[in-house]
Amino acid sequence: MQRRASGEVESGRRRLRAWLEQYHNAVMIHQAEALPLRRDMVTLLSFVRDNKVVGTQSTGNMPLKAVREVTARFVKPPELDTTIGDRVYRLRSEADVWPLYFLHILAEVSGLLAIAPARRWRLASEGEKLLGMDSLLQVSFLLTVWWHQVNWLVAYPVAGMGDALPSSFERITLAHLRSNPVGTYVPFEAFADGLIESTELTWTAQDCSSDTMLLRGSIARMVIHVLAAFGAAECEYREEPLGKGTTPVLDTFEITPFGKALLDAVAIVT
Repeated sequence: MQRRASGEVESGRRRLRAWLEQYHNAVMIHQAEALPLRRDMVTLLSFVRDNKVVGTQSTGNMPLKAVREVTARFVKPPELDTTIGDRVYRLRSEADVWPLYFLHILAEVSGLLAIAPARRWRLASEGEKLLGMDSLLQVSFLLTVWWHQVNWLVAYPVAGMGDALPSSFERITLAHLRSNPVGTYVPFEAFADGLIESTELTWTAQDCSSDTMLLRGSIARMVIHVLAAFGAAECEYREEPLGKGTTPVLDTFEITPFGKALLDAVAIVT
């Protein structure tokens, strides 16, 4: 990785200080402090600091006992076992618990946690710094990590998406989102189709009659649902037929004032 010039780094710091001064008010601080994602990340980092967690031999993921212990402390503990009829399907892997696995990815990629196969998870110095940060900075930091450091396909690991998104996908997505009026609901399918065209996002699997639906689904998972988890977007759904019942489908979304602030921070930290 190429080291940035000191002048460029200082310029970025000035822009971030100006951003914090603009948005650091009681309403924003309250939303950041209350955000379940932020509180769950604090829970995860504190759990690793205070408990012996040894990564699995194959992947380094959290062992199942620890998965159950830490997720029980989340703001909204996820369902770990599924009952279908008279059968119970037990949790098999941390990767099956998206709310936890998502935090794991953010923490590992950003250096908050040191994770390795068959080794004890450790809270890194960056993780200790995050625990002492202002809540609004915590949230903005985590979203910028997702935007600039993570391969978004981890949220939609389907073979037809290939190994990487188009090189400009994250940048163009940010521009499209920031051009939407704050607090106005936008039809999701029109937004997704515009983004697909602008980024030249394609479905790599051949002979797929559902490629448009699947590409829209990828944008819902990688972009809108992640923003919703950060409190940056609010979503409305409609019910569509599926088998003998129905399934919720993302219909419209809006960027919240809190989301505008976070997207501004993402644009600053490149």
